[in-house]
Amino acid sequence: MVVVPTRRFVVVAFVATAIATLAGFVPGIDPAWIALDALVVSLAGADALLGRGRRVEVERKAAQIFSVGRANPVTLTLHNTSDRVLRGTVMDDPLAEASAVGLPGHFEIPPHASVVLRYEITPKRRGKRSLAAVTVRYSLPLGMWTRQERTELVQDVDVYPDVHAARALEMLRRQGRDDARVGSLRVRGGDTEFERLRPYRVGDEIRHVDWRASARRDDLVVRQYQAESNQNVVFAIDTGRGMRGESNGITSIDHALGAALLTADVALRGGDRAGLFTFDDKPRSFLRPTGGRSGGRKLTRAAHALDAGLSATDYRTAMVFLKTQLKARSLFVVFTNLLEPRSARELAAAVKSLMPRHLPLCVLMRDEEIEALATAPIDSEQDALVRAAAGESLAWRDGIVRSLKNSGALVLDARPGEVTPLLVKRYLEVKARRLL
Repeated sequence: MVVVPTRRFVVVAFVATAIATLAGFVPGIDPAWIALDALVVSLAGADALLGRGRRVEVERKAAQIFSVGRANPVTLTLHNTSDRVLRGTVMDDPLAEASAVGLPGHFEIPPHASVVLRYEITPKRRGKRSLAAVTVRYSLPLGMWTRQERTELVQDVDVYPDVHAARALEMLRRQGRDDARVGSLRVRGGDTEFERLRPYRVGDEIRHVDWRASARRDDLVVRQYQAESNQNVVFAIDTGRGMRGESNGITSIDHALGAALLTADVALRGGDRAGLFTFDDKPRSFLRPTGGRSGGRKLTRAAHALDAGLSATDYRTAMVFLKTQLKARSLFVVFTNLLEPRSARELAAAVKSLMPRHLPLCVLMRDEEIEALATAPIDSEQDALVRAAAGESLAWRDGIVRSLKNSGALVLDARPGEVTPLLVKRYLEVKARRLL
């Protein structure tokens, strides 16, 4: 237990000190400052005695799994065990590499009652983290001291890639709605697997009209087909130094993992198989494509502890490894960032070697800081040089994208925060156009 002087105590003590100082120049007021000092000491001592004993019991409720880059709610329940109203603040020990909103929390608890406070934690890194102690401060009866109570509530949590996006998408599916950013959540195919009959709509192909059913219903009816399922989608994630960059406090590899897991969820629910491959200067891990819910769980567990290192990326070795592991035609979604021309040429050559047996899709994340510098106002010669350098960097990047597209690969070049919805949309387009 720790007691901290309040503002009231400081003010009273200051007045007593001022009177004691004045007594050195004005004779006859010694009894006043002695009495005042005695009163201050008596009040402080009485307040400390009245405030003995713990008065607040604390409980914390938090999920076992947090999502990186998401606001994760934490609930604190404070119970007043005393016979008087308690007013004060509560603080939870911070989670490593995370920000919190709603702390410190302020409370007023009636006698023998409870209050519930809620705050949010936004982790910036994945991995195992721990919540430690909760600290409560409240004023003692006479207001001379603030009592501080610390309750150890150690709780281990796992910070995973964003798992809430897939849940939100599933909720939209159940409600029969679409996400405006990714389009239809059902994958419509060509004429491979019959799904159902439905009324004709403007734009439907005449060859899909079911004339016999139309005659029975006296209205045009078309056959609707769903895309072919049971195909391989492998998310190849570069864990080299190019993926250590950050956007809004979230690393490129975390943005990549979030996009991969949500797209994998869409693929698995559509009947495809999803796998995960990580590489830098050599292949690091490989999870063979599997389907169903178990496939999603395996993918999430495999992505939990991934992080970018300092190694240079060897694209050729990585793509050769993938080709030896998978013979059946597959969609390879390659997440990477390019730092210099040589790596760009190596990526283009490595991706080209995958075709025509496989379909590669390169996901590149733009540097928002460089884009901001390229459009910033010019107020000095230094600003002009910085803007020119930023523009040159963006032009080089555009050349990389064109080169990859000319090699026959699909390319998604987007800002980190937009990668997830755009990748889901691109996957749905690939399935609808039967490119895989």
